[in-house]
Amino acid sequence: MTAQPKRYALIGAGPTGLAAAQKMLAKGVIFVGFESSDGVGGLWDISNSRSTVYESAHLISSRTTTEFANFPMSKVRADYPSHRELKQYFDDFADAFDLREHFRFNTTVNAVTPEGNRWQVKYQDEHGEHTDTFDGVILASGTLAHPNRPKLKGTFDGELLHTADYKHPRVFDGKRVLLIGAGNSGCDIAVDAVHYAKSVDMSVRRGYYFVPKYMFGKPTDTLTQGKPLPVPSSRP
Repeated sequence: MTAQPKRYALIGAGPTGLAAAQKMLAKGVIFVGFESSDGVGGLWDISNSRSTVYESAHLISSRTTTEFANFPMSKVRADYPSHRELKQYFDDFADAFDLREHFRFNTTVNAVTPEGNRWQVKYQDEHGEHTDTFDGVILASGTLAHPNRPKLKGTFDGELLHTADYKHPRVFDGKRVLLIGAGNSGCDIAVDAVHYAKSVDMSVRRGYYFVPKYMFGKPTDTLTQGKPLPVPSSRP
């Protein structure tokens, strides 16, 4: 009796999901893709209701250190592409490798449950809820769609805004702003806020090194390639 080829579920059509889809197709692996939005790009699609990017969002790594090795960002000229340029890039990538036909868009996976040596996937589309069984599941659904909202002690009568809800710096117009955290989004929003807010302060739990995007006229990550900065450059 001939063994049936294995079949996999791939959840998410963002950058990681697209990369996985392209490689599986190249290797002849059978899969079904699921994407809750109506297109590819994941969080880089600002029109996606689950996207947490904002109008000023750009890559924090440079174009040449971020692009897919088999699909250079030849149409992108900016060293640090915007979210709109990235969305177009992922659209082009999906079209170049005919990836869209392997995804079920506007389809949300509600549960993934082990069933012996296989996996049961429950998903919802416009026709209702369905169940399918796969030999394996690849999760490419991302980690940033659901904000972690810490519970702060005391009381605060002002506006409390999570970066997931932020889209444009006009919300800071004339206000005193305190940013909690100095991660990628926190630093981006601080730069946005100074052009609109009355004042901007940042609260961090430890010291940070803030590395400029350019050194010696080149994107910094093209100089380091993942290696530590030279000691003179990393001293506070």
